[in-house]
Amino acid sequence: MLLDALHMSNFMPIERNVAIKNFSDSFGTSGRLDAEYYQTKYDTLFAKLSAVRTYLLGDLVWIKKSVEPGSDEYLSEGIPFVRVSNLSKYGLSEPEFHLGRIPFAHMNLQPKKDTILLSKDGSVGIAYKAEKDLDIVTSGAILHLELKTNQFLPDYLTLVLNSLIVKMQAERDAGGSIILHWKPSEIEKIVIPWLPVDKQEQISCIIQKSFSLRRESKELLERAKQVVEMAIEKDEQTAMDWLSSLKSTPPA
Repeated sequence: MLLDALHMSNFMPIERNVAIKNFSDSFGTSGRLDAEYYQTKYDTLFAKLSAVRTYLLGDLVWIKKSVEPGSDEYLSEGIPFVRVSNLSKYGLSEPEFHLGRIPFAHMNLQPKKDTILLSKDGSVGIAYKAEKDLDIVTSGAILHLELKTNQFLPDYLTLVLNSLIVKMQAERDAGGSIILHWKPSEIEKIVIPWLPVDKQEQISCIIQKSFSLRRESKELLERAKQVVEMAIEKDEQTAMDWLSSLKSTPPA
């Protein structure tokens, strides 16, 4: 629906092995010397985006950095410490490590409702919108994006950040390094397509319904798991009782 609304449902990036650029259109503007940055497919993307209304991400959100405490601070209990490995566009997995509530729980680092978490290192470009206030601290590889305009809805913006439109921009920006690293200065310049708010609301309703069904599915699976475990335990007890009765019964 997003790509249809942006007239990009049939978008196919043009792949070529060679791209010829003037100095003013390449290093003179971007400061980048890596050839991959200038692939034709990125030109195709931005040409497509030029046909719709767009904004730079830095004009839409406040970008807040988190903290990188170091492994010496890791604990088995405390405030959960969420890293990129715990982040997906569907939610957060249970983190392996925790941090001491003093000082980390008092550094105003916990994401608030509708904050968008965006990974900038390793697996770059993963975005997830907090559905409620979260009692967690994220690693320095995850940025917190807080909307400063009512022209964009958080669910819609999160969807765009997870879409091919931004994935390609992340690939272009971070692709020149061995370990992927997406600089905040580059993230501020991400081109974000705009849709009328009523269309954003329509898309957001579908996203929220999807997350609601996902939660319901997980709850049903958990309940089914408990039922199966109870049945197994019951049968196991029945089997143990039967074995005990065999042992106590004298042979015929």
